[in-house]
Amino acid sequence: MRLLIAGGGTGGHLFPAISTAEEFMAREHGNEVLFVGTRAGIEGRILKEKGFATEFITVSGILGKGVLRAVTGAIKAFWGLGQTVGTIRSFKPHAVLGVGGYVSGPVVAAAFLMRVPTVICEQNSRPGFTNKMLGKIADRVMVTYEQSARFFPAGKTTVSGNPLRKEILEAGTGAGAGAARGEKNGALRIFVLGGSQGARTLNHTVPEALGMLSKANVKIVHQTGRKDLASVRELYEQRGIKAQVEPFIDEIGEVYAGSDLVVSRSGAGTLAEITALGLPSVLVPYPHAAHDHQMENARVIEDNGAGVVIRDEELSPAMLARVLERILDGETLYRMGNASKRLGKPHAAKVVVDALYEAAGAGGQGQGQGRPYKDN
Repeated sequence: MRLLIAGGGTGGHLFPAISTAEEFMAREHGNEVLFVGTRAGIEGRILKEKGFATEFITVSGILGKGVLRAVTGAIKAFWGLGQTVGTIRSFKPHAVLGVGGYVSGPVVAAAFLMRVPTVICEQNSRPGFTNKMLGKIADRVMVTYEQSARFFPAGKTTVSGNPLRKEILEAGTGAGAGAARGEKNGALRIFVLGGSQGARTLNHTVPEALGMLSKANVKIVHQTGRKDLASVRELYEQRGIKAQVEPFIDEIGEVYAGSDLVVSRSGAGTLAEITALGLPSVLVPYPHAAHDHQMENARVIEDNGAGVVIRDEELSPAMLARVLERILDGETLYRMGNASKRLGKPHAAKVVVDALYEAAGAGGQGQGQGRPYKDN
């Protein structure tokens, strides 16, 4: 069976796509995957490292860019659709998967016009413009949160969760509801995560807040991004707090597995990871995310008792210190960890691949009998 995957630009779109591709390749010998992305995104570098074939199309965003850029974006979308038609004719996929972002638009639209079965994934609790439109034509819609199902046709929408990288699930074995176990000396382990580029708000606030704790028996792993690396290390040193401060952490699954609490932004990928591993969290949503989707994501976590949300504009060292004082005990973290675990969907990639097989007419059993596109 052959699968065409559209999406990239950011890790939030690309990593779930990679997770699904890995599950698809493992499902049946002889399966093939081709990615479609843009040269401006991160997909070129990462997919090459992963060994996946990639084709690039010309496409850019349309909304929120001003009139001129919107017109340019619309023209590029039509150009990208034409490029995708050529790709579909040559690759002849049995199914097309769109994982969100503007790359998915022309690719899924082209597949629909050429009668190739389509599945789309929505990572956030509130879908973006592209997926809202594609949901009307896709054969199947896979959503991360029940709250987002209302935006799509009920008969073809499934709450699958957000596909996760295998290394995170494997490294996190045993984390789950065992969160809040701490170390033998009583130290609680906090992972501060602001995304691949770091988050300046968290970088400046967390070290000061930890310095205010009356019971500061904590160990810190802090991913800062490159710009703030030196200043954050200095802040921890000034406050006498033991911290491992890194610009970027490749083996993030191992850090999750050794953590009792995550302090983070609330991108869909991060929340999928921490809930799959049953980790409690303090979330500070990025305030400029499209449609405020990070706040929407974070509210799902908080409403289910798995985390605490602090608005970016309200965050201060004193406020964060008060929140940490309130929750940094074994009983509270254990309760939040269990709530987080209940929200997690570690088998999301398998569910999405099942949907791809079903959409392609293979019955979800990995028999590879899907209906490929035929150029008439």
